[in-house]
Amino acid sequence: MAEGILEAKSLWHKYKTKVWRQKTPQTAVVHNIMRVLRSIHNPGRLVYISVPITSGIYLYRLQLKHPQADIKELIHEAIIYNYRYGWNFVRKLTKRLDCPVLYPADLTPVHQQWEQDHFQALWLSVIAEKCTELHMSAGWPYSNGGSEEFTHAWQLQLGLPICKDLLFFNAKESEEYERERMKNIKIYDHLGKPISLNRGYRAIEKSIKWIHGRGFGADKTKKLQNCLELLDWTGNMIAKGFYQ
Repeated sequence: MAEGILEAKSLWHKYKTKVWRQKTPQTAVVHNIMRVLRSIHNPGRLVYISVPITSGIYLYRLQLKHPQADIKELIHEAIIYNYRYGWNFVRKLTKRLDCPVLYPADLTPVHQQWEQDHFQALWLSVIAEKCTELHMSAGWPYSNGGSEEFTHAWQLQLGLPICKDLLFFNAKESEEYERERMKNIKIYDHLGKPISLNRGYRAIEKSIKWIHGRGFGADKTKKLQNCLELLDWTGNMIAKGFYQ
């Protein structure tokens, strides 16, 4: 089967084919993190929590409060806040759920400068290869990464991207097993309520209006807008019964 329409739209295909083929220390770390996770067999139910790290509504509010401040300093403050917020979210989930909870911020490497592409190549692969549930933190639609994770989880219902030199499933398990798990990843909000594709779409749409309404330019919402377009396409393809 040749590469085609799914590959052109898949966020996983976009990030993985770009990063996996690079010969850099950052890519080596991405590979090795995934190898460690693949060494864990029969994990059963595994929850991934989506929390903004370098972006999100807290950063927007900091920028509004301190319009003259150095953006790097504001991002640093947002990272500290977001990490603590995410950790509290982990604690709440572990009290409510009787299963392992994966906090992606704790997989962030030290002593390396990563671009967003590296993070997304890793996060989307973790979700696709190992997880059964995605729990979105409050405010996730204001985060580029969170919105892409939500979109990615829905795109997995369309099947697996094709690439001549990359496998898009955990080769340590059977493809049949992996496909079934990916097709059935559940997505919940911070209160444990299911998030449908339409509900997620409306949430991202609302966040874009909020961001623009406070004077931030279209460049800030480019990825969020792309997620809306991908979710619209994904929903139509699911309705048509497409599966690859």
